[in-house]
Amino acid sequence: MMDSDAIVVERIGRLVQASGISGFEKEVGTIIKDMIGSRVDQVEEDAVGNIIMTIKGTDPGNGRVIFAAHQDEVGFLVDVVEKGGFLRLVAIGGWNPVTLPSSPVTIITRDGKRHHGVIGQLSPHFQPKGAPPSVPSLDDLFVDVGASSDKDVEEIFGIRRGDIVVPEASFTWVRETGVMMGKAMDDRIGVAALIELAYALTQDGKRPVSTVILAFTVQEEVGTRGAGVVANYLDGDAAIIVEGAPADDMPGGPAIAQTRRGKGAHVRIFDPTHIGHRGVLDLLRGIAHAQGIQVQEAVRKGGGTDAVKLSVAQRGIPAVVTGVPVRYAHSHESTASLFDFNELVRLLSAFCNVSLKDI
Repeated sequence: MMDSDAIVVERIGRLVQASGISGFEKEVGTIIKDMIGSRVDQVEEDAVGNIIMTIKGTDPGNGRVIFAAHQDEVGFLVDVVEKGGFLRLVAIGGWNPVTLPSSPVTIITRDGKRHHGVIGQLSPHFQPKGAPPSVPSLDDLFVDVGASSDKDVEEIFGIRRGDIVVPEASFTWVRETGVMMGKAMDDRIGVAALIELAYALTQDGKRPVSTVILAFTVQEEVGTRGAGVVANYLDGDAAIIVEGAPADDMPGGPAIAQTRRGKGAHVRIFDPTHIGHRGVLDLLRGIAHAQGIQVQEAVRKGGGTDAVKLSVAQRGIPAVVTGVPVRYAHSHESTASLFDFNELVRLLSAFCNVSLKDI
């Protein structure tokens, strides 16, 4: 029989291994509904694929808290099928092309068939002698699926323009250190945190004091589009955005790291698109202090999240960005700590049972 950590890691692994680039999140949504649909009081899905789940609180006067995590991951679409059978790509979300050569990918056709491919570039053997190494752009790269012609690509593989291309990576849990390795940690680790939150709030017949809204958004990586839709109809007294927060504790990072793997949950004070609400920040700080939860407060000079849309929804929703520190976000394989994940779930669970009236 698996212990509780192994059960949680198994759920995380299932989520990160799912394929769901922006605009094509259905596989992820199906897993979410399968995992916790029976535990919540209401499940809604809007026209673009946002999934909204409600857990009713025991005190209607205590308000509604929204927790949001995005389902989508970065990836590609097939742009051009060349005569020689190579695929050219268009990026969905932000990529650093330096990480891409020799990386494996899966191409998913419109009828659901999956094909393995590898991202290639011109070999150094054919570059001018003495030429300095160059940084590739996405236009320099291509995918080799084992075809010899564009006819092979269409007739043998059934691959066409617009088909999905997703990173291919294994999922590994280093039990001795609690580190998990896999793709799509941004933001499946946030989705997983909300799933564990739902389990924590409903186990053994328990219910939170506040009514809890779990918003699993879509298309965050291409401009927070799903959150923009949610902002049209969802209202709350507080909002907590849950992210795979880029960690900065690695060689070449800042002299003083603010988001370190293995040192607790990420709590964001500021990024260029959102300023954390002081009242919500103070509540989170008070919870962390009272319950001995390790948190890392951060000021970010780049990036943005669904908070940019949710914080200005309706008449404005007091919001803060939280998350699990993730190394190597927006690449084929990221790492995160189960300790940080568990600390974040503890923090979010406690937030559901404090008074929201003084925010």
